[in-house]
Amino acid sequence: MRLSILLPTHRHSLLACSRIAQACSWAGPDIEVIVRDNSGDARKRELLAYFQHDNCKIVMVDPCEPRENFFELLRLATGDFVFCLGDDDLFFDHVIADLPGVIGQIGKDPSIIGITGTYAIETSNGTSLANYQNIDSGDAGARLTGYLGYPGPNVLFHSVMRRELVNRIFDFMSRMPFYFSFHDQILCMLYLLNGKFFRLQRLMYLYDMGVWETPETAQQRDLDFYKDAGLDPAINRLHWILCGFEGASLIMNSDMLAMLAPAQRQPIADLWFSMMFTRFKHNSRSAFGSPHMKDAERWCKKLQESTGQLTFQNILAEISNFIALSSKARAQDYFDFWDALINKRQPLPRRPDAPRRAAVNES
Repeated sequence: MRLSILLPTHRHSLLACSRIAQACSWAGPDIEVIVRDNSGDARKRELLAYFQHDNCKIVMVDPCEPRENFFELLRLATGDFVFCLGDDDLFFDHVIADLPGVIGQIGKDPSIIGITGTYAIETSNGTSLANYQNIDSGDAGARLTGYLGYPGPNVLFHSVMRRELVNRIFDFMSRMPFYFSFHDQILCMLYLLNGKFFRLQRLMYLYDMGVWETPETAQQRDLDFYKDAGLDPAINRLHWILCGFEGASLIMNSDMLAMLAPAQRQPIADLWFSMMFTRFKHNSRSAFGSPHMKDAERWCKKLQESTGQLTFQNILAEISNFIALSSKARAQDYFDFWDALINKRQPLPRRPDAPRRAAVNES
C-alpha cells in the first residue's frame, strides 16, 4: 500500500515555494510526491527543478484551469491512497510520518475509505480546531449527520482518500453540466456515504480561510463559479436549494451509492435536503444587481412556500426555468442531466463548450 501526495500549485511567492519544498521532503519508498505547477513563472520553475528527486516528481505546465491541474495530478498518481494539499495552507510533518503505517493497518479494510484527524482553521481573528463527529461510524446516516453538524469550512476535502474512490467520483462529476462552488460538499457527501474514515489523534492540516472568511467575499467567489458557468448572477440566490436538490437527488438515485438500500437512502436524503433548505430559507444571499433580481425573489418565495409539495422533478423544473431567463441552452443542459439521473437514464453527453471551474484547490 502506497500514498500519493498531490500538490497542484499556481502561486509563486516564497511562502508557496516553501510549502512545496516541505512536501517534496516527504518523498520515500512508501510516499510518492507529485507537484504540478501551472504558474508559468520562470523563476519558480528554475527553483522547483532542484526539488525533484527519487519518488518526487515535479511537472511544470503552461497556465491552465484548476480543474485540469488537479485531474492531471490524479492521473499521474500511483498510490492506493491520495492526499491533496493546497500551496496556501500549512502541513504537519508528524502526521505524514504516521500515514504509511496507518495505511498498512487499514488498507485492506474496504469499509474504511479515508484517514482524517483534527484540523486547524486559520482566520484573521485567530485559529480554531475542528473535528467531524461520527465519521468513523459504520452507519452512513451517522457519518453524514456528523459532517453536517460542523458549521465551519469544508476541510474534510483535505483528507487521505482511496484513489480508486476519488477517481470514480471525480469521473462522475466531470460529466455534470456545471461545477459550482458547493460541489466540494457534494464530493464529501459521496465519500462519506461510501464508507467510514479512520481518525488520527493528530493535527491533520491547517486551512487558511482566505476569501472564504466572510459571507461577502465568499459569495463573490461563489459568483465566479456561476459566471464561469455562463449563468446570471441572480442564481446565487438559489445557491442552497441547488445544493440541496443535487445532493438529495444523488443520494436517492446515484448508482455510486448502490451499497445503500432504498430504505436507508430516504432518511439520509431528507437529512441533506432539510439542512440545505434551512440555509436557503434563512441565509441572505445577493443577486449582485442582476436584472433578474425580482424574478429570483419570486422564485425563492415560491419554493420556500411549497415545502409540502416539493419533489425532485418540480424543483428541477423551477431551477431550469429560472436559468432559462438568461440562457435557454444552459437551462436545457442542466435539465437534461438531472432529469436523466432522477429517472435513472444515461445522461446525455455534456456539450464540449460548457464552461468549467473546479471546486477543488484553487491552484
